[in-house]
Amino acid sequence: MKKGMSIKTRVALAAVIFMCILTAAIAGIGYKLYRDSVMESYLTYTDTVLEYAYRMSEKYSFGDMIAAREMPEQYELFRSELNTVKDSSKIEYLYAVYFDDINDMHSLHYAINAKTQAELSSGKPLSEIYTYMGKPCEEGAFHDDALQILWDAVKTGKRDTGTMTGDSDGYGYMLNGYHVVFDSNRQAAGLICVEIDISRIKTELNHYLRIVILTASVIAVAIILAYLFNTEYYLTGPIEKIAESSESFVRKMQAHAEPEELVFDEAQIRSGGELRMLADNVKSLADSVASYMTNLKAATSEKERISTELSLATKIQESMLPHIFPPYPDRHEFDIFATMEPAREVGGDFYDFFLIDSDHLCLVMADVSGKGIPAALFMMISKTILQSCAMLGKSASEILTKTNEALCSNNQVEMFVTVWLGILEISTGKLTCANAGHEYPVLKQNGGDFVLYKDKHSFAVGGMEGIRYKEYTLQLQPGDLLFLYTDGVPEAENAAHEMFTTERMIAVLNAEPDAKPEKLLSNVREAVSGFVQEAEQFDDLTMLCIAYHGDGPADSSCTDSEGARTQ
Repeated sequence: MKKGMSIKTRVALAAVIFMCILTAAIAGIGYKLYRDSVMESYLTYTDTVLEYAYRMSEKYSFGDMIAAREMPEQYELFRSELNTVKDSSKIEYLYAVYFDDINDMHSLHYAINAKTQAELSSGKPLSEIYTYMGKPCEEGAFHDDALQILWDAVKTGKRDTGTMTGDSDGYGYMLNGYHVVFDSNRQAAGLICVEIDISRIKTELNHYLRIVILTASVIAVAIILAYLFNTEYYLTGPIEKIAESSESFVRKMQAHAEPEELVFDEAQIRSGGELRMLADNVKSLADSVASYMTNLKAATSEKERISTELSLATKIQESMLPHIFPPYPDRHEFDIFATMEPAREVGGDFYDFFLIDSDHLCLVMADVSGKGIPAALFMMISKTILQSCAMLGKSASEILTKTNEALCSNNQVEMFVTVWLGILEISTGKLTCANAGHEYPVLKQNGGDFVLYKDKHSFAVGGMEGIRYKEYTLQLQPGDLLFLYTDGVPEAENAAHEMFTTERMIAVLNAEPDAKPEKLLSNVREAVSGFVQEAEQFDDLTMLCIAYHGDGPADSSCTDSEGARTQ
């Protein structure tokens, strides 16, 4: 048999994956915290420099210079102050800009800039080093999204400082801080801007990541090795010993060893706890299997005996029901056919028909509550009592009344049976009926369709003492058919738990209404099987159909003070 990945390999792989995830999580969280901390310090530093430069601009009324587009004497004094700010701080650029046309976002011009002493000592002329009022900003110096932010700040007269970041090939990764400059009329004139190169953050973060990953990797390797060692000693090693003992025991079973030879070689487990418990439980299980194998032959013999008895019970039940058709070959006044398929080996449904005398035929269709052997026993008792009462010449209602009294007298199991019973006077077609909580019969008059005959129900037999059952009469004419059934037919369910229903049953009967009783029952059974398909049969399926031929044609009619025919 092909073996999969061993538990040792799975544990090692899980440990490696876990430590990799843990390392990545630590590095990621540390990276974010470190980056946020460094970035926060840069933002604070930018705001500080920007606030100082803004106060200098107010001191020299720089907003009025921008508004007038002039460079008076204070202009260079202000630049000198800005140079001092830049020289004493770690910033790359300190300058001021304005929009020459406030309605044009791309009309950005320089107003002033600052330089450090190192930049001023380059030997270049000041005209090349400094930027003066009115010089247009270089094309591409600001991206449109940055221009939009600066433009909105001026148009709205933003009072507090603002920051934004940008990354370009020409200037690198920069942090830009800006503050709107106002003239003496408190109108926004331009912006003081500070830019700091924060590309060093990336370098510092990359260095930090290398250190964290290297340190975490060394720690992870040490933890994995220690984890694997302990796993081998306390987990996988003992499990392998238990597996070897179990495999040896299974091989003995597969070799059909005698029960007394099925001895489990107990694994020696050094550690305690759950694995010790597992080893003890496996040994206990193996000992139980050996004991089970010892008793298996006896249990198998007992099962075969029970199966034989159930099979015999099925045959006994089948033999109690009329099963030879045609049952009365010398009688041509009627044609009758019936079937019963139990859901289990034996069932609680039963049908019966028998001649009380030469001119009276008793018909019975019944369904006992419950299933299996208890229902089958109650069915046999009920059938015997019903037939005994009928053979005494009682009427349909009297038969049910006497049967109810007999079943209720000592009904400790509290079972009951629904019964439809009819006594047919063969010579006249008069059918005297009584219904004790059973399904409605289905009647077909000569030349018509099968229709449900909704008679009035009485209480089920065996359910309550003192019940007096009512009866009604049907007048059968030559060519009429009567179909009886138990609830297992209309309530048969498919896999979707949908019922076959009485309507489908009647539709199947009317698909071939002139067929003989045997064919009609076969049609219904095939329709139920096609509807149910692979679903399990949960209830007994019992059906009976009688075709009345009589001695000659007559008008078809039905009289009944208790029931009503459904058209």
